[in-house]
Amino acid sequence: MEELQKKIVCRENQLSDLLNLLGDDDEPLPHSLFISGSMATGKTTCITSVLMYLRYKHVTINCIECYTPKVMYEAILSGLRDDETECKCETMSELINGLHQFSQSKTSYEPVVLVFDKAERFRAMDQSIMCAFLRLREFCDLNICTIFITHLVYDNFYFKMGAREPLKLFFPNYTKEELFKIIFLHQKSFVRHVLSDRAIDDNIKDELERPELFANFLNAFLSVFYRPCRDLIELQHMARVNFVKYCEPIIGNEINATDLSKLWRHIAPILKTSLELLYLRMNTQKLNQSPSKENKTDTLPYNFENTLKEELMSTKTFAQSFELPYYAKFLLIAAYLASYNPPKEDKRLFMKHHGKQRKRMQQVKAKAKINEKLNTQLGPKVFTLDRLLAIFYAILEEKIGLTSNLLAQIATLVELKLIAGSKEIDLDVSKYKCIVGYDFISAVAQTVGFNVRKYLYDFM
Repeated sequence: MEELQKKIVCRENQLSDLLNLLGDDDEPLPHSLFISGSMATGKTTCITSVLMYLRYKHVTINCIECYTPKVMYEAILSGLRDDETECKCETMSELINGLHQFSQSKTSYEPVVLVFDKAERFRAMDQSIMCAFLRLREFCDLNICTIFITHLVYDNFYFKMGAREPLKLFFPNYTKEELFKIIFLHQKSFVRHVLSDRAIDDNIKDELERPELFANFLNAFLSVFYRPCRDLIELQHMARVNFVKYCEPIIGNEINATDLSKLWRHIAPILKTSLELLYLRMNTQKLNQSPSKENKTDTLPYNFENTLKEELMSTKTFAQSFELPYYAKFLLIAAYLASYNPPKEDKRLFMKHHGKQRKRMQQVKAKAKINEKLNTQLGPKVFTLDRLLAIFYAILEEKIGLTSNLLAQIATLVELKLIAGSKEIDLDVSKYKCIVGYDFISAVAQTVGFNVRKYLYDFM
């Protein structure tokens, strides 16, 4: 157990539950397990590590690769056999016959485990397939267990026929402290990435290899990225990109490695810029040359602003090639307008007969005050589903009915990480937030001939 906990950190409770459920090799396994949790929470890693630790015979099936039942059945039989002979299996009955033949060479209590990764793909197959796998123990003479790994909860799987309910185990999202601990374990690889293509003095190299420097960077990085993103894989990627930028003024002898306040002032605007590219995986290497604030008089327009424009152009190209349905694009535009407009201004922005409004001197002075207080620079605000639909129908020229297909497109936008919120559509409690920037949304709006700037309160 200690060996597993050293290998997989911050998952002690889940590892303990898995070991208790799977038990010893002379005990019957549970019929089936259903492992759920968000993306990149260690589900597959924990299951695979526990099975290898227990030395159980197991086969891992990726349901994306095994996209048809025939491919899935053949992958199971091929994984159970020690030889590399090709086997053909087209139906569930042939799979059960193959498992019967496999059981003749095994003892009755020798454990066998089938792991189905990306199990949400079963919803696109015949319902009888997953029902059969849930009851597979009843059909063959094996101490066999089926494990389903997915980011969906069990309630998303609907069965018309009776299905044996599996034991459920949930993997929660990592906390901020756990993410810090996991990413900090790779500190040496981050430093090697910085040193890979640079000739650096030994003194500066020693400064970069200090754990305190990387710990200070991680604290700054997570303070910006933790709220909009909990995906460990994406956070590791963005941390690797931004750590190079964090170390640049140290390598150039512009800022001392111990001067935390200057390093924070240097990296804070870069982190906010990188936040616009979250999940997009755009090429951000050119932003690595951004200078510190102390040295920005001559080099800032060339190194930072020009490269930022290039990044925005690549974002625009990416957004215009985004293959969204026609109404999904208007839903995304409506979500952006709902996030960056005050709710009290909806009537004036989207209704034709909203009446006249007198401009008071106090309002004029407040509006002309500082650009920092613009809604588009303060970040997105949460909005309700009924407000999103109201804006959607206001900006859409044609009249369409509220169908299930239209609501499903909102869930698709959530799945694509363009809108943050719940995938379940509930008019009373659902709340969302648009997480794409102005340049992305304006590029999407150009594809449908819509002027976003006209409906933004900041530009009135």
